[in-house]
Amino acid sequence: QPISPSPPDMLEYLLSLGQISHPDGLSVTWYHAANSQEEMKAALSSNAMVLEADVTVQGLNTANETGVPIMAHPPAIYSDNTLQQWLETVLASSLKGIKLDFKSLKAVGPSLDLLRQLTEAGRVRRPVWVNADILRGPNTSVSVLCRFLTLVQEKYPEATLSPGWTTLYVPLFPNSTYTQAMVEKMQELVGALPQRVTFPVRAVMVRAAWPHFSWLLGQSERYSLTLWQGASDPVSVDDLLYIRDNTAAHQVYYDLFEPVLSQFKDLACREGAWEGWYGLDSV
Repeated sequence: QPISPSPPDMLEYLLSLGQISHPDGLSVTWYHAANSQEEMKAALSSNAMVLEADVTVQGLNTANETGVPIMAHPPAIYSDNTLQQWLETVLASSLKGIKLDFKSLKAVGPSLDLLRQLTEAGRVRRPVWVNADILRGPNTSVSVLCRFLTLVQEKYPEATLSPGWTTLYVPLFPNSTYTQAMVEKMQELVGALPQRVTFPVRAVMVRAAWPHFSWLLGQSERYSLTLWQGASDPVSVDDLLYIRDNTAAHQVYYDLFEPVLSQFKDLACREGAWEGWYGLDSV
């Protein structure tokens, strides 16, 4: 079987399906933690354009560890859904984009091997993002998945990389955010790689660190940001509008919760900064 061409860029792919009308990261919709069979089915029947799911290995760090990649978010180490079942179902029954969030380095190699097999069989013709925290970020000393980038190069270079920083948001210390040193270290790691790269950035911290992320985006045409929100993070719509006003539409994805997301889209529309709201994209 010939290897199918590299999966397309997420925005190009959604444009080709007619799901978005402009290459704009704000138009993309997400479904989180589509891990169990039940959640996966709900995600597949939703109108979300991209499914995000968490991958670890069965029985991680116990006597029962099997090495089989499963769909679960820590602390869970068991699931009714393996990655193989998940991919088979998602590829067979939808055209949705895929984002796999790796919670354990042990899961990365076997998961990429599985993606390789499915791609060589001609079944993966959509964007696949692979996400892992590979550097220490604000307020943390958490261990990170150092070999992640090497494994992707070796086993599945078709993927779009989503390499992040571990973060802890401490409301009492609002000035503790990403530093220039953190983004420079990331650029050292990914600057010479061939893939598209989207950097997951904790939205509540992004405004204070904007000079650093603006610098990072300027390092390559291959780069974008994906702003994400912790469940209780008080993300400011003003901060989001500032980011929106200081980037091109294709450079930032907004993976945020309601009601912030709708408030932001509403204001972005009023400012004329977004054409996809209220069906204005066909005007």
